[in-house]
Amino acid sequence: MGVKVGAAEYRVLRSAAMFQSLTPEVAHEILADCVIEAHPPDTELFHQGDPADAFYLVLDGWVKVNRVQPNGAQTIIGVFTRGQAFAEAIAIAGGVYPAAGQTVTRARVIRVNAENIRRIITARPEIALAMIASTSQHLHQLMQQLEQLMSLKAPERVAEFLLSLTDCASGAASIALPFDKTLIAGRLGMQPESLSRAFARLRAFGVRVVGSEVRIDDVASLREAMHDIRTTPENAA
Repeated sequence: MGVKVGAAEYRVLRSAAMFQSLTPEVAHEILADCVIEAHPPDTELFHQGDPADAFYLVLDGWVKVNRVQPNGAQTIIGVFTRGQAFAEAIAIAGGVYPAAGQTVTRARVIRVNAENIRRIITARPEIALAMIASTSQHLHQLMQQLEQLMSLKAPERVAEFLLSLTDCASGAASIALPFDKTLIAGRLGMQPESLSRAFARLRAFGVRVVGSEVRIDDVASLREAMHDIRTTPENAA
């Protein structure tokens, strides 16, 4: 059973790409039919082949979307965390989910009813144009970020990834990760062994792995140290 969305969750919802161009009135109309769901790890949000009746925005925790191939093999389509939405295109278009959504850690998500959005769009088609424009701009930014990320060495990728998950500009930070190294490594386009070596190299720059958390001694110092991380020899730890 979900609970209604409050002011803090509303701000996260508004930060999602497809909602950024909407007026507060329209955003609240969409919000009225949304609920917050809290789930333990390994909860199926939707199954592959289910009717796509909703999409999701992550408030806390981590969620993966994976597709099962005919031979039984699983492919990770994406891993999502705070402020990131998934399954929105297929939910709004209708049809069935082409992959399954599952929580990796304990997670809170906003469930957005697709039928409600389709009803609003039908009544006011200009809303669809605003959503498309915002989403297109966001996809362009993601492509630029991906190109930049893939040009970096493993320790730089990990450092940039960690910095993107922090809410502060300076001072200490603690980030809870889904410590399935395969998931994190896949998200960053590297092997799990490379991820372990990257974390080892980042210890010299104030990054420590403590249980399922990554602790940064000072966010500003880590950001300023990116050049030093880039030039540190691969065998340094």
